[in-house]
Parts: sequence; C-alpha cells; structure tokens
Amino acid sequence: METIDHTTGNPVENVLSGFYKNAAVGADGISALLPEVQDMRLRKELFAQRTYYRNQMQSIRRQMADIWLEPLESGKTARYWTKLMIRMKAKLGMSAETAAKLMVEGTNMGMVQLRQLLNHNPNIPGELKMQGEKILSHEQAYLARITPYL
Repeated sequence: METIDHTTGNPVENVLSGFYKNAAVGADGISALLPEVQDMRLRKELFAQRTYYRNQMQSIRRQMADIWLEPLESGKTARYWTKLMIRMKAKLGMSAETAAKLMVEGTNMGMVQLRQLLNHNPNIPGELKMQGEKILSHEQAYLARITPYL
C-alpha cells in the first residue's frame, strides 16, 4: 500500500499534500467507476462524493498557494492501479454491490493513510489537525451512506 508520507521537511506541506493526494485518488477512482454503475441512487452518492473531492482539491490548492506551496503530485501509481482494477472488475460485470465494495475498500484505505499522515506529523498547527479530522468525519459519513449497498 502506498503511503501518503512525504519527506519535504515541512510538515504542513506534507499534510496538505497528503490531503490533496487523498482527494485526487478518490476523485479519479470514482470517475473510473461511474460509467460502470447503473444503480441511480448509488450513482448520486458517487457524484456527490466526487464533487466533494474535486472541491477539496481546489480548496487545498488555494490553501497551499497562500503559503507559497504546491501539492506534491504523488499517487499516480495508486491512481493507475485503481483505474486498471475497476476496468478488470467491470469486464466481469459491475453490480451495485461490487461497486460499493470497491468504494468501501478505497475509502477505508484512504482513511488509514490519512490517520497515519496526521499521526506522523504531530507538530502541525491545530487548524490543520482539525481539517484532517473533518475530512475523516466526512469519509466516515460517506461510508455509512454506501455500506447499505453491500
């Protein structure tokens, strides 16, 4: 499993880049999955979550620009394998249950990585810790909405 840790020496940049990567991987995964999902209620959840991720990416970019930083563009390997896995599973048929399972697994992995990121960068400002906790709370609520499809 690819981790979110970066070694820039700047914990604020590490954490913000990790938040950005989490949102980018999530948005890409949903974009790859959406064409395969026929259940309209699940599609609605996926669209809403992808919009959340895209908005989060824009917000983090602005947040970083305010302190003259740019997100570290990592996660390309994870994004590639996510898309490939979804395409392979789609060839076997993509039920709402299968799609939800993929999203639950990806969301859980992202939450683990976010928690590690926060734990490995304890000296960040309180506002940044709260931002991370808010992201994790949002992800937990998303899981609660999609697990009924399992």
